[in-house]
Amino acid sequence: MQITAMFQRDGDGWVAWAIEVPAAMTQGDTREEARENLIDAIREVLAEAREAAQRDAAPDAIQELLEVAA
Repeated sequence: MQITAMFQRDGDGWVAWAIEVPAAMTQGDTREEARENLIDAIREVLAEAREAAQRDAAPDAIQELLEVAA
């Protein structure tokens, strides 16, 4: 799976967000720092979504991992 990152200058730093993961948005002093922070933010958002889905799922729900190719 690939996620599209967007970067925009903001004063002396950079703002970064992920098109496919709207809740993942961050910033950094450099574009590289913003990229690393965005990767961390994406991981956090996906982990929180996974935990919420598992917590709220019916007892008979089946979990399966999928490989998604564009």
